[in-house]
Amino acid sequence: MRKLIAIAVSFTAIASLVVPALASADVARYQSETATFTMVQPAGVFGQFDNVWTHNYTVKVNPCDSTFSGTGVETGSDQNGPATHNETVTGSFNADGSISLVNTRDDGVVWSLDNVKTDNSTVTLATLIAPAIPSNLEFRATAPVITNTSSFKNHGAYVSSQGGGSDAAHSCIGMPINSSK
Repeated sequence: MRKLIAIAVSFTAIASLVVPALASADVARYQSETATFTMVQPAGVFGQFDNVWTHNYTVKVNPCDSTFSGTGVETGSDQNGPATHNETVTGSFNADGSISLVNTRDDGVVWSLDNVKTDNSTVTLATLIAPAIPSNLEFRATAPVITNTSSFKNHGAYVSSQGGGSDAAHSCIGMPINSSK
């Protein structure tokens, strides 16, 4: 009888260690992310999308609040000939699937867009910030392709990989994803 009790106690102890490990094995966790998306705007003539300026963006996404920052390249051709511009962009991927952003081109042209639908067909008007001249800037956007660039098993592993510090400790990377969010 004592052997049976000892075996039962041993089995219970082993099971108590294994069950939590199995329960947390497939927990979805926030990871470092990058995203790519494209926006187009009419080149030369408003209201047409046959000849366009194409803006291709690659951004780093903060998975904690869906904000992003990164770079882009604008290419195209209009009545002044072909051109290419480097861009910087900051913004957010909104809960409704739209994008809001501020774009700064290497020649100082700055514009913003709010709540751009990412169906590649809805036209959204941008606000030209600099130069401060009235202008209609029309845009269409593709849906972002978001890719995990890390695979942290827990938040501690992420903090350790960053060398510690307040910024890493306050990040959500490696924490379980709250499905009610």
